[in-house]
Amino acid sequence: MGRLTAAVAGVVALLLVLAAPAAAGPGKQGIQETTIAVSGMFCSSCSAAVVQALKRLDGVAEAQADLKDDRVRVRYDGDKVTPRRMMEAIRKAGYRASLPGGQAPH
Repeated sequence: MGRLTAAVAGVVALLLVLAAPAAAGPGKQGIQETTIAVSGMFCSSCSAAVVQALKRLDGVAEAQADLKDDRVRVRYDGDKVTPRRMMEAIRKAGYRASLPGGQAPH
């Protein structure tokens, strides 16, 4: 009986994982990640200003700036905020922002 219970639990878990994207429904973006190139970050205060500008946006879960590579990695809820809106926030903070590799900002 123990093997059967474990097998059923495994199948149920697999079905839940496979059904999760469908349960989100059409138009639901969920948590996503993007990298934004930022020009003008020269010190830790600059990177902190960029991170704070992003974290003020509803939907930004996490932002980490990389001074060496002039980029910020952002985890965000795509249903609440877009990369275009994030780039606007960075620009308002006084920095230049773009998506690397010619990605289109939704």
